Amino acid sequence: MKKRALQIILASALAGGTAFAETDAGHTPYGGAPAKIPGLIEAEHYDEGPAGVAYQDKERVNQGAPYRKRTEVDIEKRPDASNGHGIGWTRAGEWLLYTVEVTEAGEYTVSFPVASNKEGGTFHLEIAGKDVSGPIQVPDTGGWDKLQTITKDGLKLEAGVHVLKMVMDTEGPSGSIGDIDYMKFERTAK
Repeated sequence: MKKRALQIILASALAGGTAFAETDAGHTPYGGAPAKIPGLIEAEHYDEGPAGVAYQDKERVNQGAPYRKRTEVDIEKRPDASNGHGIGWTRAGEWLLYTVEVTEAGEYTVSFPVASNKEGGTFHLEIAGKDVSGPIQVPDTGGWDKLQTITKDGLKLEAGVHVLKMVMDTEGPSGSIGDIDYMKFERTAK
C-alpha cells in the first residue's frame, strides 16, 4: 500500500478527542480507536472495511463463527481463546490490517497463542510496507484445539499511529499457516 493510503486522519485531534475518521484507504480502527501498543490485540479485531481494503481472505465466506458482520475472514469460536474467538483456516496470501497506536518507541516482544495440527506455516508483521518481525513459524501444537504461545523478539517500533499488517506467507504440512488467538506486545528496550 502507498504511504498516503496508510495515514490515519485524526477527526478530533485539535479537540484532544479520540474519534477517528475513515482512512483514505477505506478502513477504520476496530471499535473506533487504534489498539494500544504495548498491549493485547485480538486477532479477530482487525480494522473495519471491505475485502481487499481491511483484509484479504481466499474464501468468499467466513468458514467459522458469525462474530463479525459480513466478513470473509475465517473467525472461529474457541473456548480456550482469550476473547472466545480467534482466526483460523489461514492461507498464504491472506492478510489483516490493524490500526495501532505505539505509545512508546522502542524494542518489543510480541507473543501469539497459536494452534496447528502438524507443523503450521509462516507469517510476518509489517508497518508501511516494511517487515518489522521477520518470519514467524507456527509449530505443531498437537492439534487444532491446543493453543501454544510463541514469541518473536526484537521488533523495533516507532511511536505514533500506524497500520500494522499481519501477512500470511507460507502454508505448512498442516495445509494452513495456523490458528491465531491474539498478539500481545511488550516493550523490552528503549
